[in-house]
Amino acid sequence: MKFSVIIPTYQETQHLRQCIRRVRDTDPDVEIIIADGGSTDNTVEIAKDEHVSVCHSLLGRGLQCNAGAVNASGNILLFLHADTFLPLNAFEVLRSCFDDERVQVGTFRLAFDVSRLLLRFYSFFTRFDSIFTRFGDQCIVVRKSFYETIGGFPDWPLFEDVRLLHLARERTTIQSFPAIVTTSARRFLKRGIIRQQLRNGWYIIQYLMGESPERLARKYNGQAQPPPSTSLIVFARYPHPGKVKTRLARTIGKTQAAELYKACVEHIFNECNKLPDCAQKILFYADESDVSAIERWAPRSFRCLPQSGDALGERMSSAFSYVFNNGSKRAIIIGTDVPDITANVLDQAINSLDNADVVIGPSNDGGYYLLGMNRFHPELFDDIPWSTNVVFERTMAVVHRLGLRAKSLLKLMDIDTEADIRHWSITASTQTKHPLFKAAQGFRIAPSIESAYIR
Repeated sequence: MKFSVIIPTYQETQHLRQCIRRVRDTDPDVEIIIADGGSTDNTVEIAKDEHVSVCHSLLGRGLQCNAGAVNASGNILLFLHADTFLPLNAFEVLRSCFDDERVQVGTFRLAFDVSRLLLRFYSFFTRFDSIFTRFGDQCIVVRKSFYETIGGFPDWPLFEDVRLLHLARERTTIQSFPAIVTTSARRFLKRGIIRQQLRNGWYIIQYLMGESPERLARKYNGQAQPPPSTSLIVFARYPHPGKVKTRLARTIGKTQAAELYKACVEHIFNECNKLPDCAQKILFYADESDVSAIERWAPRSFRCLPQSGDALGERMSSAFSYVFNNGSKRAIIIGTDVPDITANVLDQAINSLDNADVVIGPSNDGGYYLLGMNRFHPELFDDIPWSTNVVFERTMAVVHRLGLRAKSLLKLMDIDTEADIRHWSITASTQTKHPLFKAAQGFRIAPSIESAYIR
């Protein structure tokens, strides 16, 4: 019998370290997996400092729990909120219960970290099984085989725990383990105990009456707009001299080529961040040994994940597969070699997917600088002669063969050589604040700022 503790996190610096250490106090050898939903605080750093596994997912507790389960090696999964703490006899109790093969799933009883009469009253009822008294706060523990049989958690932003327990209840009895987990009362103290409990009950009633979890989550969290359903994918390497822009380095040197590459990538970072509310941003990096440097370099708004696969097409396909499997409805991959990509271009691409199946931005060298889709089409990456002047042509042939509706964006210039930079610098010389223009001008590849305006 092996347990895997899965902790979904988002901005959990306040409680995470204590939560992890309590698990270790309970069983120092148990597998702990942090399933992070894109935290921009020190959540991931705390997890790494505590030497636990970290996997990344799009934001949403159901999505994150499922991502953690995929990475779990245990045959019993324990889903633990970061502000909830296990009793010291937790695994002793669980081993005793799961020795009975009939036990498939259960929860602990609940207590709060502050002593209030109303909270103790509420805690009393958590020993009983009902839709109003069993939640993820109580730590759902389930055999992995049974979890897979019922399909795991739904990809919902709210009530994913209620739904999983409902599906389980249709097949078996939900056990109440004879031990108590302690959870934070922060929500109750913030809003008032009675008000928070009435609010919780009202949202459950709305859910039972058929209101969508997505809409309820927006109201519960005070969001006027739905959470991001679009992913912006950026492929990049850390700008080590000699490892990037090798063609450019032949004429201007490795260090200068790396600086120009860095300027291009940082321009893409800046343009992506002008769309803060419409998309989740993921940087897929090429070399896993660069993870620390990449995470320091990339803006905090970006999640950083390693590329998977050998050939470029395989790696791109894997990235699209990842974001669609983790809840994205639309995804766009962006090249870093095209300095004229702007937030307006990205916005146009995203909006194009309302009426098109695929959006593509051709580059002047016969490739493309942007590819987006509202459904995963792996065929777009099969049998394409990458790094040739027919990539765009061959990709469009696949689009037409599949009968997909396509939107083509404005053709933009790709930067690969010193001649490309000189040409771009002249045609775009009014963009003197562009990071690439500044870097090129500093290396005397671009015209001086004064002469840039004398046309």
